[in-house]
Amino acid sequence: MADAASLAEAMVRNRAVTDRIAAVAARPDDLVRIVHDNWTVAAKLAHLAYWDRFVLQLLVRWQRGDEVRAVTPHWYDDVQNDAILDESLALDPTVAGRLAAEAARAVDAWHAALSADDAARLDADAARAETDANWLVHRYRHREEHLDEIERVLAGG
Repeated sequence: MADAASLAEAMVRNRAVTDRIAAVAARPDDLVRIVHDNWTVAAKLAHLAYWDRFVLQLLVRWQRGDEVRAVTPHWYDDVQNDAILDESLALDPTVAGRLAAEAARAVDAWHAALSADDAARLDADAARAETDANWLVHRYRHREEHLDEIERVLAGG
């Protein structure tokens, strides 16, 4: 699904959600709360850290001109998420929060440091459905999904 937001608009939204991550990470007493199943707030933040670091590696490949399109079955990401849950839970909750904020900031900084030519190329790639660049640009969508879950739990909902 293509997102109508340009890279510049996505960067603003990405940074806003990064601020939300940092705000949640700054609440150490809440990091051990259960979001659902075995997923704590800290585990959700570790999950976000993993996927932003993964995206950062793909962005580096993209900038070099390497292939970044991942053709995987629809269930593949769920298997990866399940596979890293134990490690996510084993992390000190404050470390998980710090890693999530750092990873989000690293992706945001990478986007901000793009040359005008690379920014235009990434924007064009993200507009094409057959690339994964849309997912690499619009990080706020994945981050918001989990932050909305977390914030509902923290608000008592």
